[in-house]
Amino acid sequence: MIQKENSFGTFDQEINTFFKDAHHFACLINTCLYQGQEIVKPQDLMLVDPKIQAYTRDVLMLWNGRYGSYYLGIENQLIENYHMPYRILQYDCLVYKDQMDVLEKEHRKKKDLRSSEEFLSGIKASDKLIPCITIVIYYGTRPWQTNFCMKDMFDVKDVEHLNEYKMNLIEVHSDTHQYKDKELDLVFSITRDILNANFNTIRNKYKQGIPKQIALVIASMAKDEELYQQIKEEEKEVIVMCESLDRMREEASNKGFIKGKIQGKTEGIQIGKEDGILMILTNLLKKGISDSYILEITGVSSELLIKAKQSLN
Repeated sequence: MIQKENSFGTFDQEINTFFKDAHHFACLINTCLYQGQEIVKPQDLMLVDPKIQAYTRDVLMLWNGRYGSYYLGIENQLIENYHMPYRILQYDCLVYKDQMDVLEKEHRKKKDLRSSEEFLSGIKASDKLIPCITIVIYYGTRPWQTNFCMKDMFDVKDVEHLNEYKMNLIEVHSDTHQYKDKELDLVFSITRDILNANFNTIRNKYKQGIPKQIALVIASMAKDEELYQQIKEEEKEVIVMCESLDRMREEASNKGFIKGKIQGKTEGIQIGKEDGILMILTNLLKKGISDSYILEITGVSSELLIKAKQSLN
């Protein structure tokens, strides 16, 4: 995915490590694809190399379970990607191409193709591929608004006969699933509250300590560099999220990261002077301030914040 090297790359690594845990991965698949039934067992999952040719997925598992063998993939998306349906289609097709290449190579080595149909195909009729299912997890602060399937990427009137190839999309900011894996449920619920700037809820609800590594995953999903550094610098291995958030916000205020920028630079900007506001938002984003915190403090629209983020690319 397209990333800021100094932060988004680190966030991706933290999230990927979390989902490489077979229990977290199995719970996500069971909840989102099988209505909470425990179809996928952690012991039936095997982490495989996510790199296929020149492309690298975030997480890829081989599932040998009750329905047969499947490749199950996760793609983390920190900002909306307009060509995501095509990208997932491309990733999945590469999984199939890899398998086809192996089958064709084996048959050439064995020289066991006999009929004209087999020579034409390069495989036997009995050969089968392992299917691939990919879930996209989106950590943005506003709803995914553009393309949900391949049909959405075409500008034609008749789409009835086109292959849809719809994404399996989870939007964390509005996700209402309850996950049986306690760590996964905690990560998604706290991240959702941070993305929606529900800081009072966090103070009242999450007073218990959580492992430091889990707290780092939450900060990564929330794209909150300030919170991530605050947790990273903690010497203890158990973090109380409401306390970390309060300390982070207090330090940001003392340093003038937020109030100084807003109060000092907005005083002469008339309503409608979008360029001046965009300049302020851009400066805040460069300092790693989270989307949710900027929205809470400034009161600007999410559309204007997205516009400021796009200007950084």
